[in-house]
Amino acid sequence: MPNFFDLHSPYLAHPLLTPERTALEIDHLVRILGVGPGATVLDIGCGFGRHSIEMATRGIRAFGIDPSEAMIAAANERAAAAGVDAEFRQQNGESLAASSAFDGAIVMFTTLGQINDLGADNRTLLVRALEALRPGAGIVVEVPRRSVAIAGLVTSDTFGSADDRTEILRRFEAENNRVVENFVVVSEGTERRFDLAYTLFEPNELVELLDDTGFTSIAVARDLGSAPGSGTDLASDAGFIIATAWRPDR
Repeated sequence: MPNFFDLHSPYLAHPLLTPERTALEIDHLVRILGVGPGATVLDIGCGFGRHSIEMATRGIRAFGIDPSEAMIAAANERAAAAGVDAEFRQQNGESLAASSAFDGAIVMFTTLGQINDLGADNRTLLVRALEALRPGAGIVVEVPRRSVAIAGLVTSDTFGSADDRTEILRRFEAENNRVVENFVVVSEGTERRFDLAYTLFEPNELVELLDDTGFTSIAVARDLGSAPGSGTDLASDAGFIIATAWRPDR
């Protein structure tokens, strides 16, 4: 069954990923990372390129990677339509070369924890991200918070009409802290199926993972607007974890 990010993915038409939301997220991300025009930023799991393209409109040299051929094709098309120079490459984060070239990195949505052909080797992805950053540069990681996601898990959803709809089945696998989502997309008489699976974290687990990887000055917050925070004392109803961390200066 096709991965969620393959050709015709429902992610490409996600109703919540508006240009306004993207611009606001980049407002916060550039503030957190302390980057501006001329800086180089690595977008790991870039999807169809919305963050990289917005950064490029601000003069930031954005470089997006994603394992999905369909997402990279869409990112290139959207960058061309926007008239910006953002670079995209089909690549897993786990295979990044150590370059010390980037002034910042972002890992958004469910990129960290996603189950792909390489499994769920989150530590390797973060090690490669660390090695790609210049000394003193930062990373922002966004993941859903497990306790909140489980408590509010909607096991089935249907959107649209009978002839043009998306059906979603969700389940939580407690043995590996994983959410599995199965999508059925019906459009113009064609039915397509997609799967998405990702691991969920609690704040202390994400902090420990970043620390074990070699990042320092790790902080967590409930949203981009309040990041960077301090410690792991998130409100109990925080639906996301925003972690900021830095490559040591030497």
